[in-house]
Amino acid sequence: ANSVNNFWGEQFPKETGQQYVIAQTVNFSGQVSTACGGATSDVGPFYCPNDQRVYLDTTFFQDMLKGQLGGKDSAFTRAYVIAHEYGHHIENQLGIMGKVRTQQGANSDAVKLELMADCLAGAWTKHATEPDANGQVLIEELTDQDISDAIQAAQTVGDDRIQQKTSGRVNPDAWTHGSAQMRENAFRHGMKNGTIESCNLF
Repeated sequence: ANSVNNFWGEQFPKETGQQYVIAQTVNFSGQVSTACGGATSDVGPFYCPNDQRVYLDTTFFQDMLKGQLGGKDSAFTRAYVIAHEYGHHIENQLGIMGKVRTQQGANSDAVKLELMADCLAGAWTKHATEPDANGQVLIEELTDQDISDAIQAAQTVGDDRIQQKTSGRVNPDAWTHGSAQMRENAFRHGMKNGTIESCNLF
């Protein structure tokens, strides 16, 4: 979370001319009260625009990824999930969250919002694998396996996978997050280009 905040603290003003507002990360388990209302562990990690905080359910990785959804829990998977939620913080600061009109469907604003957050997570990842001003690298050896584990985590919460698992059929008209492939493409696009502008689907 510190790395993500530091990255956007530099990148956001550089690209937008506006100051970046640091988002706090709040860990919780069971349930939590937020400016967006109450939430339980069933929700998983989320961002609340009303208090500009990222809420991380500490049981999500163990229970949801490994147990119920079958994703792989790793250090980079956790980093990716955090970076995705901070992507929503960037969208909020840009005023994009207020532009979301359509809530369901493969081409809906809601799906675009999620794909943009995946892309912004990729942009941070690009930064995290490169030396900083002191020559330090946060993620020294990011392998294709690390990326595929994180993407798999996103894929387990891809709309198509969830629908397939719960109902046995896929209905793009009901999507709110996008398919597994759409999410992977968005992440890789962000990792290649590394900017807000390249990720902005609005």
